[in-house]
Amino acid sequence: MNYEYRKADGSALNGIMEVYRDAQRFMESNGNPQWQKGFPSEDDVRGGIFGGLIYVVLSGGEIAAVFSAVDYDRDYDEISGKWLTEGNNYLAVHRVAVSDKFRGHGAAKFVINAAAEIASSRGKTSLRFDTHEKNIPMRTLLKTQGFTECGTIQLFRDETSRIAFEKII
Repeated sequence: MNYEYRKADGSALNGIMEVYRDAQRFMESNGNPQWQKGFPSEDDVRGGIFGGLIYVVLSGGEIAAVFSAVDYDRDYDEISGKWLTEGNNYLAVHRVAVSDKFRGHGAAKFVINAAAEIASSRGKTSLRFDTHEKNIPMRTLLKTQGFTECGTIQLFRDETSRIAFEKII
């Protein structure tokens, strides 16, 4: 499949929410409780769009995947473990979701490559991700794409822990 990415705009809100609903159902069916309590909400997504943080991955004009890219995440300030890099010269990638229609067709790998391109354009030296311990598909993807499991972090929003990954680009 051919993919391209761009920053999301308000016209993509409904399509993005559909992709997140697909991801919530997929996670639930795999025994992963992540995102089962209404996160990300429409307000979260709207704020991310208008903040310039959310990107859509497109194939043939359809939204295949969604992700957020932020230059700093306070959740990453403290880790039980050790990051590969020091300081804040990383791009944090969050809320990665793939549409049911495109799952298994390389969209998630494309997200990682797109995020690396964004990071490089911003002068960043690494990518950081975090995910729930039961999110086996994401953990497997990150490991196969050269990420190192660095430890665990605590999320400020709900004080749950997540497994943290980093890759030097």
